[in-house]
Amino acid sequence: MSNAKKVRDLMVEITEYPHIPYWMSVRDAIFLIRSTYDKASGLGVHRMVLVFDERYQLLGVLTLKRLLAGIEPNFLRKDEKSPYQGLAHADYAGLAALVEGTFSEKCKEEAKKPVSEVMIPIRATVDVNDSVAKAAFVMLQADVNLIPVMDDKKVGGVLRMSDVFNELTAIVVE
Repeated sequence: MSNAKKVRDLMVEITEYPHIPYWMSVRDAIFLIRSTYDKASGLGVHRMVLVFDERYQLLGVLTLKRLLAGIEPNFLRKDEKSPYQGLAHADYAGLAALVEGTFSEKCKEEAKKPVSEVMIPIRATVDVNDSVAKAAFVMLQADVNLIPVMDDKKVGGVLRMSDVFNELTAIVVE
């Protein structure tokens, strides 16, 4: 039965997943994730970058959304104090068009900050010997699309929601 598979059967080895140290820039992470893209389709094999510390301990992940948020200029952020505060979302898009040159320059400036400022901290892990069904439960509870897989107190790989989905929904379509 499909739900008898173990996490180790579906995980992506840590060496096969893009990763970066916490002190590198958002720009570096963008280059790394874009390097995995297929030139013809424009689609990436990986949609996240793992962030590690000096001891190779996993600290967090960078999603495409967090990378975009990482280059967003301060003056467009809803949470920043600015003369534009209070504009509706539709107005923000218009504002960006009005200040296109400023927008581009500010994005480049924001991209210089370290990835540690924009990463999502690790919220949960699973063990290589856990069942895929247990991993699905943990991922749903932690609201994550990628979860580190621990092997003897070290990160051995990652488990992607898409792989868990494909494995467990096979039960339904069989």
